[in-house]
Amino acid sequence: MSLAAGMTLVLAGSALEGFAQVSLKIATRKKAWAYAYWTGIGALLFVIEICLYTRALKSLDIAVAYPLSALSYASVVIAARVLLGEKPDLRRWMGVVFIIAGAALAIPE
Repeated sequence: MSLAAGMTLVLAGSALEGFAQVSLKIATRKKAWAYAYWTGIGALLFVIEICLYTRALKSLDIAVAYPLSALSYASVVIAARVLLGEKPDLRRWMGVVFIIAGAALAIPE
């Protein structure tokens, strides 16, 4: 597997983790069966994310993969904004920018 493929897997996993976190948040707003449904969706997304990340480690150094996985923090903020209508303040958006910049520094030349 190539470097680009490994990085793509980590990025996809980070995005899935964002959706998993949002699914768990949605679950807290639901009753009985819907709670179980959204919790199950969140858990399934976490399992898929773990599989993608583990597969990515075959072609990436962990010193590259782990910083890239921090993008999941940014994906949670973005997914919460888009899917839940949360309104992060400027400071939180600055944090997202710093996370993205930090992850970019981990990409090998």
